[in-house]
Amino acid sequence: MQPEQTPLQLDRSRALRDAGLWFMLAVGSLLVAGTLAVVLVIGRLPGLAEIVISDVMFARRSLVVHVNLALEVWFFSFLAGMFCLLPGAPRVRAAGFAMPLAALGTALFCSAMFLPDATPVLSNYIPALDHWLFLLGLGLFGAGVALNFVDPRLLPGRHGQPLLPAPAASGVRAGAFAYLLACLTIAAAWQTQDEGLYRALESGAPPGFYERPFWGGGHLLQYANVLGMTGCWMLLLHRLLGRSPVAPRGAAVLFALLMAPTLAGPLIVSAESSWTLFTRLMQFGIFPVTAILIALCAVAVRRTPLPPGALKDPAFTGFATSAVMTVLGFLLGASISEQTTLIPAHYHTSIGAVTATYMAVILTLLPEFGAPLPTARLKRLAAWQPVLFGIGQTVFAGGLALAGTWGKAERKVYGKEQVVRTTGEWVGLIVMGTGGVIALAGGILLLVLLVKALRARKKAA
Repeated sequence: MQPEQTPLQLDRSRALRDAGLWFMLAVGSLLVAGTLAVVLVIGRLPGLAEIVISDVMFARRSLVVHVNLALEVWFFSFLAGMFCLLPGAPRVRAAGFAMPLAALGTALFCSAMFLPDATPVLSNYIPALDHWLFLLGLGLFGAGVALNFVDPRLLPGRHGQPLLPAPAASGVRAGAFAYLLACLTIAAAWQTQDEGLYRALESGAPPGFYERPFWGGGHLLQYANVLGMTGCWMLLLHRLLGRSPVAPRGAAVLFALLMAPTLAGPLIVSAESSWTLFTRLMQFGIFPVTAILIALCAVAVRRTPLPPGALKDPAFTGFATSAVMTVLGFLLGASISEQTTLIPAHYHTSIGAVTATYMAVILTLLPEFGAPLPTARLKRLAAWQPVLFGIGQTVFAGGLALAGTWGKAERKVYGKEQVVRTTGEWVGLIVMGTGGVIALAGGILLLVLLVKALRARKKAA
């Protein structure tokens, strides 16, 4: 007969259960997004694109669903899972419906990919399918994540036993707050749409209808991603060093400064110059504090005596890979001057940095869920997993950057649409395909490690 759990133990068990469900949705979405990425990589490879992808619209619908799985579901389901690890139990009764609602929404918008009349609209940040099923699914997912964040734990305070170090909790809270502000910004833009865009939508010309609502909110979602990533850096390095790389109060201030520009989002959405304002908000709002956090983390790693084998820990390799990719993303972003594949090279590097961090966190937290990797060999592979993914994603982005700078390759063209004219485009797109394969191998390795850990847990039970 097992002894009864104390209230703190019950809170911990509930937090791990809720976080585990969100993490399952996050990893599942990443796997499906990776599968669709194969279609997209083939759709850009010279020679294969014209043969394999005869239906350009299907490639575009695949792109829309891939981006929403890889950017929205993966990132914000993971952030929702991290939020569940904040101290205390959910205080809002409806929070129990948040994850099922998000999962239902994900399934609905994915199914819209197979509808021939779902017109793909490659709007920036959140591409869409012009179909009620896709919009319903995307709305349900967004509402599920927001419902998870609407809780007293969003505000700092003593709510119970901590499962995250204080600096990491500050980053997660700030990321959740930025997400809610992004939702408000999208809603405000939707409500203030020009009536002419609604008429254009009815006549079958929807691109502008989707571009404006998702432009401002999409910029704010990038803040949420960076806040979640840097908050997870605090967790990884706390596990590695035995202490946080930034003091709790200093971290709280830095995360508040990084989140502060998002407060302007709902206010400037109706301004005449809102397009430029949101661009400037991201250009100059993210870099300074993120650069400071990278420097503080690097100094902490250098000055702290590391235990044996620390450099072969996913906590270290995940942070190092993510930090390097973040810096590369900044450099590529500063190099953009035209509408070429240099733009997707920049954001694939930036979002790859977030993904590498989240992958490392999942591997680091496996023992907390009672599923540690059972063998030394698997633990060594876990340390290499974020590196393998990071190398692949960086090579992928490097190929796009090469095609964009040397060959002036166009964005958002696939299959028969793509016309490869120069040697620079050929070389860049082939390098891109090679990187895509390596990154996919990193994703498959993550899946293998998770399956091995869960099987070992089941066998031990």
